[in-house]
Amino acid sequence: MPGEWNEALIREGGVLVNEEIAHYGHVATELAAAAHGSVTAALSHLAIIRARGAEATTFLQGQLSNDIKALGHGSQLSGYCTAQGRLLAIFRILADGDDYLLVLPRALIASVLKRLKMYVLRAKVTLEEETGWSILGVSGHPLSLPAPLPVPDLGLVAATDGFLLARIPAAGGERCWILGPSPRIHNLWAAVPPGEKVGAKAWRWLDIRAGIPEITPSTSEAFVPQMVNLDLLGGISFQKGCYPGQEIVARMHYLGRLKQRMYAASLAVPAPPEPGTPLQATNLPGQPAGHVVSAETGPDGNVALLVVAQISSHDEALVSYDGTPLQFTELPYPLAASS
Repeated sequence: MPGEWNEALIREGGVLVNEEIAHYGHVATELAAAAHGSVTAALSHLAIIRARGAEATTFLQGQLSNDIKALGHGSQLSGYCTAQGRLLAIFRILADGDDYLLVLPRALIASVLKRLKMYVLRAKVTLEEETGWSILGVSGHPLSLPAPLPVPDLGLVAATDGFLLARIPAAGGERCWILGPSPRIHNLWAAVPPGEKVGAKAWRWLDIRAGIPEITPSTSEAFVPQMVNLDLLGGISFQKGCYPGQEIVARMHYLGRLKQRMYAASLAVPAPPEPGTPLQATNLPGQPAGHVVSAETGPDGNVALLVVAQISSHDEALVSYDGTPLQFTELPYPLAASS
């Protein structure tokens, strides 16, 4: 179904870039609408892993950084790490009845699903890509969803008429995911006015504004969860039991050895650097001062970025990309006092 939907979106004018519908031919217009109006994005660049079975909760509890038992009627970010504490992926997790939906970039689903299945062993859990569902992202000032779908409170998930609606963080507006069976999601999309439809570039810019990191194939295994602020975003539980990389993540938390953090920045360059691109700083000659997490051109023409950078370099405003200084901007949430 994802391939079929992409084909349908291309027939509507969608421009396919790196296997995602990047925009609909008018990037500047879409960005302006995302910044100041109401927009809807067909999030075909995201994929869903469905975890089901009597031991699904126990299995996920032993694999992910967050406390799946505390999910309740909300959604949560959670990291999936190597034994060395490096992030393979970040999920947003929702409950669908007794099942769990793990949402991640489509580019990662094959490798992550293969790795998760290696650890199932005799556990009573099945893990499969949910190919029968799709996701819409809605953003607004204020948020307005298709009738009669209700707007859930921030952080909560509502199950209504066969859809799941998840309010997610935003900066300067409100955002929500609508998840459900693909034919019904596609019907909702068909009713969206053309001027309100945006592609992945505009939606990713909204994620950057909200300070939400995205792990991609080029940054998988590059960062410890705290480096991308997963602790500040409620994506790590320091009270739950063991999971891969837990010892490294806990040691960094309790012993205060974090030397890099994720920051928001603006960059006056014509095109956004790719995720994983190294950054430079004058106080660290000959070595990277950090790396790009995600970047998109914003409505002002400058590139908006999330970057992981050395705290010392950030504090002295010394970080640059290919000779152009980064202008650090405020995240919509406070950094830890030690950062």
